Amino acid sequence: MSTRVRDLTPVLLREWALPSVGDSKYSRGNVLVVGGAARTPGAAQLAGLAALRVGAGRLTLAVADQGALPMAVAVPEAGVIGLPQSSQGSVLGADLTVVEDSLGSADVVVIGPGLDEPEHTSELVRRALPLLSEDARLVLDAYALGVLPDLKDEVAALAGRLVLTPNASEAGRLLGHDLD
Repeated sequence: MSTRVRDLTPVLLREWALPSVGDSKYSRGNVLVVGGAARTPGAAQLAGLAALRVGAGRLTLAVADQGALPMAVAVPEAGVIGLPQSSQGSVLGADLTVVEDSLGSADVVVIGPGLDEPEHTSELVRRALPLLSEDARLVLDAYALGVLPDLKDEVAALAGRLVLTPNASEAGRLLGHDLD
């Protein structure tokens, strides 16, 4: 499979075709962002807004329950789901019932922005994987990258559909090199 790398620039985005008459928001892509602990909901918000800026047609933000209402006010164009959280405000991964349908219908699922606890994050990723549709793309960011080494076997089935977004220090940890 040949992959062509292109810089995403404002000029390139302006060249992309607008939706055809009669197209719905679903024809432009359905993105689900799972993250946003109570203390860090902005990371999930920024990831979601970036998805809208590059053309996603439908956005759902799944964040800690405590942040769901403020998030819905801050990003009125998104659907918002409140996720179970710990007493410290970390998103729990044990029960994904409230986001199960969204995981199964999304074209792209982003997990990690604003998550803040490794054990809960690992469980969340592990439980989310079997709920994804067969052609969904999975983007792992931030804390979800930190737990990736423990989930190698689970993510192997996503070959060709898995996107990693490490910064320099996260890339170093993933590659076994300390870049700090």
